[in-house]
Amino acid sequence: MRIGQMFEKDIARSMKGVVNVGQDGAQLVFQELDEYVVTRELLKHFRDFFNVYNQSLGSVHNDMGVWISGFLGSGKSHLLKMLSYLLENREISYQGQTRRAIDFFDGKIQDAMLAGDIKRAVNSDVDVILFNIDSKADSVSGRDAILRVFLKVFNEKLGYSGDHPHIAALERHLAAQGRLAAFKDAFRAVAGVDWERERDGYSFYADELVQALSEALGKTPEGARAWLDKAEDDFKSLLTVENFARWIKEYLVSRGPRHRILFLVDEIGQFIGQDTHLMLNLQTITENLGTACGGRAWVVVTSQEDIDAVLGEVRAARANDFSKIQGRFKTRLSLSSANVDEVIQKRLLGKTELARSTLATVYRNQADILKNQLSFSNVGMTFKPYADEQDFVSVYPFAPYQFQLVQIDRLDQVVGGV
Repeated sequence: MRIGQMFEKDIARSMKGVVNVGQDGAQLVFQELDEYVVTRELLKHFRDFFNVYNQSLGSVHNDMGVWISGFLGSGKSHLLKMLSYLLENREISYQGQTRRAIDFFDGKIQDAMLAGDIKRAVNSDVDVILFNIDSKADSVSGRDAILRVFLKVFNEKLGYSGDHPHIAALERHLAAQGRLAAFKDAFRAVAGVDWERERDGYSFYADELVQALSEALGKTPEGARAWLDKAEDDFKSLLTVENFARWIKEYLVSRGPRHRILFLVDEIGQFIGQDTHLMLNLQTITENLGTACGGRAWVVVTSQEDIDAVLGEVRAARANDFSKIQGRFKTRLSLSSANVDEVIQKRLLGKTELARSTLATVYRNQADILKNQLSFSNVGMTFKPYADEQDFVSVYPFAPYQFQLVQIDRLDQVVGGV
């Protein structure tokens, strides 16, 4: 039997070496869910997260921040995507199969209590907004950079303009008045194009926009044009964390008492760096969302460093008290690369039944020879041999010590790049 014939899945299949939270094609999502390995470490993190999340479903809960940390390759972005798929209970159709995200975890989690907690969580009414903060940020820097990104992704989720918050404010006002559909119809009638298609170039359609507004709201064209001329400048004074929290609260109230919204933010630590203003901006956002929404608006972030390390670097640059943000991010999930061998065995090296029986026979016949060949001395560290028959079947065609070498090499790369 050739090595390539031993595996359950095609070893030549395309696999992403790095998880990108912005990629969500059906094939990629299906593969990520299907091949996701819930290691012993991840089981603990799933328990911690869903325990806290489910507590908030039945009561006012201010512990609505989660900080996921881990070095490059530890799987923090992958975990963030899995949480987004599960909480949304996303439906994926691929190659004639249609499955919910929760269905992929049947058999991955043996803990019945944890499986029950996850099923309870995915049955909640929730909006999940997953994004890489650096890819969503605009070129304008400043102390409210994180706030602008949060508002942008929130507007996009609701179908409003993401790049022009004052236009999104207009759409929000029209929707609250029940006149958004009438405005879109009026704009299409006078401009000959759909509003969503051309709203980013609204200045080129100033006359048509004024006419559509006056028809939808029953105002004079002069009044509509006066608003348009001042809209962008006027909105700058409205762009505050307090108003953002109020808009989130109003949205949640409109969706019912059990509705929740989750902002899942990748690479927040790198975005903040040592900028005290950005850390204070994140602190104020989480604090105001927690107070205004009573635990119905969640912020889950990833960072290469844990929150204490990030705050330590920020304090070193400039002393500030960040105790409030530490209180909001009480749930902290720290990932390591300790279970890389478990992931490789289950995701890449899963064998067919014929291959398993064949390898088991080989091990029984050659166990003593293998033990002698994999015996090392004077190497400065202990290299693991095959523990038993099951270990041989799971690891083949590799030897256990090779996973140790891979981890050492990866650690050297990470440390060398810092």
